[in-house]
Amino acid sequence: MSDYVYNLLNKHHSVRRFKDQPLPDEDVKKLVEAGQAASTSSYLQTYSVIGIDDIEVKDSLKEVSGQPYVVKNGYLFVFVIDFYRHSLMDKEKREELQESFGSTENLLVGSIDVALVAQNMAATAEDMGYGIVYLGSLRNDVARVKEILDLPDYTFPLFGMAVGRPADDEQGTAKPRLPFEAVFHKNKYIHDADQHQALIRDYDQVVSSYYDQRTNGERTETWSNQVINFMSTKQRLDMLDELNKSGFIHK
Repeated sequence: MSDYVYNLLNKHHSVRRFKDQPLPDEDVKKLVEAGQAASTSSYLQTYSVIGIDDIEVKDSLKEVSGQPYVVKNGYLFVFVIDFYRHSLMDKEKREELQESFGSTENLLVGSIDVALVAQNMAATAEDMGYGIVYLGSLRNDVARVKEILDLPDYTFPLFGMAVGRPADDEQGTAKPRLPFEAVFHKNKYIHDADQHQALIRDYDQVVSSYYDQRTNGERTETWSNQVINFMSTKQRLDMLDELNKSGFIHK
């Protein structure tokens, strides 16, 4: 048995500096086709992928994200929950399924479909020698993203992905993940708070050492502090309102 895929996935790290080399059309097509090969709930295929190579569109999305690699990459993808196609089928069949499209369950279905497609594409891109970075920062202003991309009702932009050849000076490495024992629960969830806290304390030291070595001592924060700081500032309180406007979460 080969460990090729296992080793490939374990080498993953976000790449934020890319060479100025556009992706060939055939590579873009391969990536999207690899994404389409992912599992999809009940064969609904509730996703669309928007490919962006227009510099003006990239510039507009950079205003939302604030990240330079929204523009400086080989290619940019935006991943969208998409029930628009289903709404067109509903108009033809006259089944009045608007409440189904807007249900919390189908929001989860769409989100899971999108995530599976994107991860297939990420792994395929890395196998082809590209680097990738996910862009949740496009949710900083969902209304603006919907306007830029001309998204119809029953669609919602979840995140983007910049892809390209890593720059020559890009030296990223995989960040250490939580220990196996912290995320794997056999047969039932382990509620032991002392065990969880002990694992987190140990992991905090691993992460702090990683940052210390990567930055020559300029950064030594723990994972706990990073999580708390992020979750206390990145609220995005407009999310429910924007989902409602797009036709989601009616029940």
